[in-house]
Amino acid sequence: MKGAINIDLTGIILKGRYCIVEQIGRGGEGSMYLARDLELGIFRAVKELPASSRREDGLLRLLEHPCLPKMIDYAERGNFCYIIMEYIHGRSLEEYMREGYVFSIEEILCIGDVTLQVLEYFHSRKPAVFYGDLKPANIMMTDQKRLYLVDFGSAVFSYSASYKETKGTRGYAAPEQLQGKISAASDFYALGKTMEVLCGKKKFRYFLKCPALGKFIFRCCRTEPEKRWQGTAEARNELCKIHPLNLRLKAVLFPLAVALVVFVAVLGSGLDREKLPELSQMLTPVTAQYFTMEYQTGSAIWKEKIHVHIEKELQNLQKVYQKTQDQIRILELLAWNGQLADKADHAEIYYRQLLTYEPEYSKGYLEYGLFLCRQGRYQESRAVYRQWKNRAEEKRMQIADAFAEEWQEWKKEAGIILGRTKQSFLEGAF
Repeated sequence: MKGAINIDLTGIILKGRYCIVEQIGRGGEGSMYLARDLELGIFRAVKELPASSRREDGLLRLLEHPCLPKMIDYAERGNFCYIIMEYIHGRSLEEYMREGYVFSIEEILCIGDVTLQVLEYFHSRKPAVFYGDLKPANIMMTDQKRLYLVDFGSAVFSYSASYKETKGTRGYAAPEQLQGKISAASDFYALGKTMEVLCGKKKFRYFLKCPALGKFIFRCCRTEPEKRWQGTAEARNELCKIHPLNLRLKAVLFPLAVALVVFVAVLGSGLDREKLPELSQMLTPVTAQYFTMEYQTGSAIWKEKIHVHIEKELQNLQKVYQKTQDQIRILELLAWNGQLADKADHAEIYYRQLLTYEPEYSKGYLEYGLFLCRQGRYQESRAVYRQWKNRAEEKRMQIADAFAEEWQEWKKEAGIILGRTKQSFLEGAF
């Protein structure tokens, strides 16, 4: 409601439960406050809006997605309404840029993919929802690199796609949106502008390094709506073709691959293998991929590509590092990568190779047995245990203490995986 007087709410308690602590933001339609939930003792975000703008409340009640803040409660006070939401511990992408943070190409691609997933959710609602104000200021990123889309003041249902009052932000809003019309294509336009801004001063350098990124953004930002992406599925499919790992190969794994080629040449010339760098040094850039933003928050397609690359790089290292301990370490990582990729057949092959290569490696039996438990193959897990026990007895190994320790570890982990009922079965069976 125009003309409504906004006052400082610090100390005010809404609904006898939400105590306003401080103002943390201000937008075009209202202010954002930090509040403490007096019943649960946790923080909430409270958005204050003129009572005439309560449409956002109606939208939030209907939307539920992992990348959207959850609406907790609603309150009214005077000429204002208050939306109580989940408090996101993070900063907007705009704040990151203001502080000098430079987004990498991989991060920009990942942000684009996650945002498209949310837009796909919006556009598939019945009726469809058009977000209408996509920009770095409305994308929050937590310290754990998780993304959230916030602020639904410009969002509309498809049946309200034509309206007199212009919404959105100039510089991000599509031309037709500034003329009072909005569609799914308008959200794609804003996505392109957002990704372009995230490139910052390195935009043209990024486009030269990754032309497909420039082409994707260019199509998003076409003036004519019909020349943009025709749906989120098409856009995501194209984005996933922009292989971020190719860039990583140039920046990280390519030097590793070159090093491996050099090592093979050195070994072929008859020089000592001791000249190789420590295996741990070569493994670092490979295993670091599990902790990248695109792996932690990326789509299943991207994760699958990462798993394939990791497997290939580990196989290359396996050809070069022939010491027993190095082979054991690489085979263990290959098996774990297979489990993370949901490729149980790959994992099992590497576990079998591990035990064939080093039949007396106790931990290998333990990990293989637990893997079989996770697959529900309890009889085979029992057989692996017996194989380990028999081999130890044949070799007359002094395993009294070590055996008990390893077995207790197996039982402990198996108990977590299998539950008490199956744990009892295992204890009886073994």
